[in-house]
Amino acid sequence: MADPVLILQMQQTMNYVTAAAATFVLYDQILTSSQEVDLVWNRQWSFMTALYLIARYFGSLYVIGNAAMYVYINWTYSVIVNILLVINWTENIFILTMQAMLVIRVYALFNQSKKVLIFLATCYVLQAVAVFVITGLMSNKQVLEKDYTSVGPAIGSVEQAITANLSAVSNTMDQDSTILSIAFDSILLLFALWAFVKHALEAKTVNGGWSINVLVRTLVADHVLYFICNLIWLSLSIAANSVEFSVSSAILLGNTLDVFGALVVVAGPRMVISIRTTENKTRGKSTATLEGEVSTVQFGVREQPTHSESVMEEGSGLRATDGNV
Repeated sequence: MADPVLILQMQQTMNYVTAAAATFVLYDQILTSSQEVDLVWNRQWSFMTALYLIARYFGSLYVIGNAAMYVYINWTYSVIVNILLVINWTENIFILTMQAMLVIRVYALFNQSKKVLIFLATCYVLQAVAVFVITGLMSNKQVLEKDYTSVGPAIGSVEQAITANLSAVSNTMDQDSTILSIAFDSILLLFALWAFVKHALEAKTVNGGWSINVLVRTLVADHVLYFICNLIWLSLSIAANSVEFSVSSAILLGNTLDVFGALVVVAGPRMVISIRTTENKTRGKSTATLEGEVSTVQFGVREQPTHSESVMEEGSGLRATDGNV
């Protein structure tokens, strides 16, 4: 059996890492508050604005709720169950909100293709229904209380007691939900990369070189970064629920989960700030340059735009969704 003192020391380290992850998320909110006011609150409201706010603050609530589990180790089981309910729902709402945001961005990259939108929306709705059903089943208070009180607290902390008492059924449902999220995220990434390649090939044909539109480049780069962080986070979550670890390995895994969870919560909403910052910089260029950049977003054969066309009309593929990417 592991040394109890060593377990307590390692658990304390995990508590510090979890608190640091929550602090990092809150610090990022403070750091980007002025950009959020300028690029979100002071702009015309749209569906993307609503998604941004949900992802931003539900993600923060998830991280804070996760950290609350370690602030005070003598929580009653009733309090633990309520905190877990907050964690379960805010985590899944954040993930589903980010996926809705990515669906809209991929839709914009594909020149508002209805076929792409119908396919992605159908996949999204089916996955969202499954996730909500699974989360609802896992959020039954009586089931949670029965699971978490069936065995006495393990040495060291409440977190260890909870880990020891998770039911196999709950773990399996949580894994199913996570696997569905990874599968749909992978589909979204493939569509984004496909759009990027199509744009690059068209840009080469039109301009005679590999000139990538700055908006497309920003959209896809942010998408790839978010996907990598999210994939690691969700994969570690599956491993935590399906593999038995030693105490030291479980604590190390928990630390890594908290770090990548914080990175995902920060990287997701920042995608909106990033693309809107890029849009503002692009608008500062001359009209001719902007028209040239936006026109290359279009895929397939199209007539050359005339000078009488407005920038918004010409860039119907990506710019017509201004505020929605």
